Amino acid sequence: MTTRTAPKPTDSEPFDFNLDAVQSEVELRPFRVHYDGRRWEFAHMEGLNIWDLVEAAEGGEVAAMVGIFKISLGDQWAGFRKLNFPQYKMKALFTAYRKHCGLEPGESEASGS
Repeated sequence: MTTRTAPKPTDSEPFDFNLDAVQSEVELRPFRVHYDGRRWEFAHMEGLNIWDLVEAAEGGEVAAMVGIFKISLGDQWAGFRKLNFPQYKMKALFTAYRKHCGLEPGESEASGS
């Protein structure tokens, strides 16, 4: 006896949800910072690749914070990483960046709440 399976629908057939049509509810304006005599531009958190964020978060809170900066800075990361960066400045930067992106303290980027 052979098993019958329904034919696989094509991409042109009706679907339940069109993810291609989903747009950000906020303006994805970059976060610009001046530090060590240079301008740094962080991509808006809402526009970052969620899979990269989840991977960074697996290392804990500090790894998640550094991962977000690495992802959001893109090609600027290597230069940013070379800076002498006191922890108090990193904490202030992360707080300001989260505020710019519309996230309140304690709110997770991955959870959306």
